[in-house]
Amino acid sequence: MKSLKQLLVIALVSIISVSASFANPTDNEDNEITKLRAAVENATATDWAVYSDAAERCIELKANLSEAYVWIEKSIAINENAENLEIKGDYLALNGAKDMAIEAYNKAILAGMLAGDDVAKVQKKVLKMSRR
Repeated sequence: MKSLKQLLVIALVSIISVSASFANPTDNEDNEITKLRAAVENATATDWAVYSDAAERCIELKANLSEAYVWIEKSIAINENAENLEIKGDYLALNGAKDMAIEAYNKAILAGMLAGDDVAKVQKKVLKMSRR
């Protein structure tokens, strides 16, 4: 009987511990968005990658998307390249702008080819979107 009580107590403590870590995932997202904003605020005027990375992370989280669009456009304005054009395509695809996403992906493919980058991943995205 004593071991059953101990087992129940251990199980209860485990459940409480696990549920506490998953209690409010939006707090984690908010903290991450705050860190992304700080990174962008501290970026130099020529650091396109900080803006691009911040936008990409927001797209992955599907959070803070309006600010993510501003960031990706800022990145492209600083230095248009295959990476930030692909992220713009991802943003547009996520928001249902299929034709605009394909256009951004195609620009990313061209920029990547000119830079000697591997563009297979972006080509797959275009093919996948074209089949829908």
